[in-house]
Amino acid sequence: MNEMNRQPRKRFLVLDTATAAQAVAIMEEEQVLAAHSSNADRNHSVGLMNSITELMAQTGTERHQLDGIAVGIGPGSYTGIRIAVTTAKTLAWALQLPVAGFSSLAALAQSGYHAREAAVSTDAQQTAEPVSSPALQDTFAMTATERDWMIPLIDARRAQVYTGLFQMNAEQLPQQIQDDRIILMEEWMQRIGEYYESLPDDQRPQRILVVGETAAHTERAEQLRAIVGERLHIRACNLEAQYAGQIGAACLLAGQNDPVHTLLPNYTQLSEAEANLLRHS
Repeated sequence: MNEMNRQPRKRFLVLDTATAAQAVAIMEEEQVLAAHSSNADRNHSVGLMNSITELMAQTGTERHQLDGIAVGIGPGSYTGIRIAVTTAKTLAWALQLPVAGFSSLAALAQSGYHAREAAVSTDAQQTAEPVSSPALQDTFAMTATERDWMIPLIDARRAQVYTGLFQMNAEQLPQQIQDDRIILMEEWMQRIGEYYESLPDDQRPQRILVVGETAAHTERAEQLRAIVGERLHIRACNLEAQYAGQIGAACLLAGQNDPVHTLLPNYTQLSEAEANLLRHS
């Protein structure tokens, strides 16, 4: 292609604050230019804008050079989701940029798939060090199979999880096969087991990877082993910025463009205040 006719590569800002991890990435189409993951203990309002400013300066990206913004819309922490979504919508409106929402669980599934072999313990999962480079991959990715199931978990308390079911291999981003939801972990494992048993052998996954905020749910996840055996793997990990960046950039490159004023968080359930209001109405 003639150099004069080549279009400049698009740059995107990607945000996610649905979990305890604060994730910010600057993408040049599929390439991660810079990414920052930090454990903000769901206090994302304090440092999110600083992280955005620092990464834009680090990559030499001016506001007018951005071509779109992608944001994780949950499910997850009510307050956390709102911070990223509100920030993304405000910036998109002010800069007149397209904005796209993506599943935070898809980003967590991608993070878990590429987590380092030196996995954090379940007791220390909330202080896991971020993966420093997309090139650092674990045994999961390096021994990729044709069909893996990813079950990302975000703790929703009271034995509940925000979760979904994704299929993936090393050549693709997560493909969702069960919708995001909030559900009792024990019930979710029963449903996964029933779905697994309903499939012919040649359509069953080679591995089932339960990843994310697993600390409070390992015992219930292990119940699935009675059905799937050694195909089950459980790993605690954080949602990492570079993998949120990959998911968000893919949405924007595919032409996804949500109306800025109607883009909403995916809470998957009513907030306590909303539930109380309905009960008394």
